[in-house]
Amino acid sequence: MNSDSVRFDFNNMLEATLGRGRGLKISDIDALRKRAGEIHNAIQGMRRAGTTPFYDIIFQEKEMEPVQEAAGRIREQWENLVVLGVGGSALGARALHLALNDPLHNWLSSEKRAGVRLFIADNIDPVSFGSLLGHLEPSRTIFNVISRSGETAETLAQFSIAREHLIRALGPERYKEHFLLTTDAQSGPLRRLAEREGYSSLALQGGLVGRYSVFSAVGLLPAAASGIDVRPLLAGARSMADRCSVGDLWENPAYMNGALHYLSQRKRAKRICVVMPYSDLLSGIAEWFCQLWAESLGKGRDLRGKKVQGAQCPVRALGITDQHSQLQLYMEGLDDKVVDFIRPQRFSRSVSVPRAYEKDEDFGYLGGRELSELLLAEQQATEMALTKNGRMNSTILLDSITPDTIGQLLFMFEIQTVFAAGLYRVNPFDQPGVEMGKRLTYGMMGRRGYQKERQEVFSWQRKKKPRFVL
Repeated sequence: MNSDSVRFDFNNMLEATLGRGRGLKISDIDALRKRAGEIHNAIQGMRRAGTTPFYDIIFQEKEMEPVQEAAGRIREQWENLVVLGVGGSALGARALHLALNDPLHNWLSSEKRAGVRLFIADNIDPVSFGSLLGHLEPSRTIFNVISRSGETAETLAQFSIAREHLIRALGPERYKEHFLLTTDAQSGPLRRLAEREGYSSLALQGGLVGRYSVFSAVGLLPAAASGIDVRPLLAGARSMADRCSVGDLWENPAYMNGALHYLSQRKRAKRICVVMPYSDLLSGIAEWFCQLWAESLGKGRDLRGKKVQGAQCPVRALGITDQHSQLQLYMEGLDDKVVDFIRPQRFSRSVSVPRAYEKDEDFGYLGGRELSELLLAEQQATEMALTKNGRMNSTILLDSITPDTIGQLLFMFEIQTVFAAGLYRVNPFDQPGVEMGKRLTYGMMGRRGYQKERQEVFSWQRKKKPRFVL
């Protein structure tokens, strides 16, 4: 394993590159070194106390045995795997699927696929979900129902619909074998249902928050079942954990990345971080990171209950697509953004431009060049243009897109986020703003125990005067 296969280039975040008053000073970073050491010690103390399950799980190889066994059975018995889950119960699986499976994985014949076709139903739009159920052959499909708490309304609704769909198609004697429930090991509605009615299940470690669960059964079961080798993925995560085991900012890429985003906001008023991979395969990772960063750091109050400014707002972009849609704003719009590029150095496939029009000066220069060469030239040109315009940016370079480098990248982002939470002095593992919306939804839908929220909704609707509706 190459420890240099994932590198973090942050030269374009610094004043020495961007010009006076446009970037960060070395002294700004050095001023955080003592605090970084304190946060590092706190993280290591949490590890010793057993309160960092997202960190510990990558080292618990025995915990992965049931996942590998279940994935093997799925590959042998089924053609289609449908993940029912939202947020952290789906985004990690999608990120791995997009990055490490063939882009047309679900279109390939069973002989050309290493595993099942994978469908991730992370929304409850009735048109898309109903279409998915109508498209897949019930007898050849298994559903992985994922909710750590077992209470996620959207997932429980999907499960109930899929269950009724299978009962009608296959009969009440056979439908249960088409479900695998992934939920808390001890408690929750899904755990009780699995034990009461005999559904197959996988257990999640207590305290494991959904957005940090990509290296658990939540992310690894769909990955392994679809044919991804998860062993080098975990090995890559462990490799990054080793790199991030030191408390010095200048030696720890995750800490440095978190510190730079914190400082760019506090010192240079950068309120937005744009995550912009230059590969379609990495688009799911940008989406996954946005939830991780936003839900972990977007807090109104710190650990002492004091009102806080909150962290940067994450935005997804995709090179080259958004280079031709959003870049104008990043270049000349309000200078409140940091652009975080992610790009591979090498691609797994080579596609050349034909030399058909060599004598035509308008596009003959492209003849014989690789598409990957053009793609990376576009990224470097965009990076240079932003830098020349004094706009802060950084680049994460992957030697190539493999399970090892993806494991490193995802774990780096997890550590970066927890470290940044220490700088902002917020809890990275709760989501009180999301919980409010959940409670109000429960009230609107008539869930027992949420009568207060139901009355609150009705009262709000009565007071609301739609005078400004066009």
